[in-house]
Amino acid sequence: MSRHPLKLLHSTIRRHRLLEPGEPVIVAVSGGADSLCLLRILLDYNQRQHQGWRLLAVHVVPGFPGWPTARIERLFQRLGVEHEMVRADVPERIQHFGENPCYVCSRERRKQLFELARARGIRKIALAHHLEDVNETYLLNLLYSASARTFMPRQEFFQGKVEFIRPLYEFDKPAVMKYLRSQGLKVVRTPCPYSVNGRREEVRRFLNRLYQRYPRIRQNLFTGIRNIKADYLP
Repeated sequence: MSRHPLKLLHSTIRRHRLLEPGEPVIVAVSGGADSLCLLRILLDYNQRQHQGWRLLAVHVVPGFPGWPTARIERLFQRLGVEHEMVRADVPERIQHFGENPCYVCSRERRKQLFELARARGIRKIALAHHLEDVNETYLLNLLYSASARTFMPRQEFFQGKVEFIRPLYEFDKPAVMKYLRSQGLKVVRTPCPYSVNGRREEVRRFLNRLYQRYPRIRQNLFTGIRNIKADYLP
């Protein structure tokens, strides 16, 4: 993706009406590349463009052994951003429900974000899903749920009381990594015991092999999701 990251962020926010000047927003940060990119670029844009956003960086500590909680908190302090560490017991919930671990973890983290948003009176929660996540989710739902759906740039919950926004929606992974390198930020690796065995990881590996051989597939799939030819579908 050749566009300057701040210009791409600007066009994404404006096109999808994600944020208005002066709004408070929770930024969900896992410590991985995508969420670090999201936090840093929002801080950068907010300062340069004088948006007056009140950014609250939030990390949900899931309760897995060896979690680098202190490292993530130090990162927030170094960036000079208001932050909060929220704790959950995902391993206990996985054991209790006996469901797909990734689904349980995602649900529990989302629940914590919803509760914090309500307690703080903040309506918008920024997530770091990007173009490849949109592609992966589309294929995951098609293959495993028999439904054609994926992430939206903005998504309301509870009759509009809370809204997920995805400012990196039109960023691809190479753009995310390039921006991180330009900012000198290093990923905080989190020891999730389920990270290499999930369905999403399987679909991700499959798509990455295609992207390497045919780079245009990355953008073609993303564009094709919105280019449905209804006359040729049952």
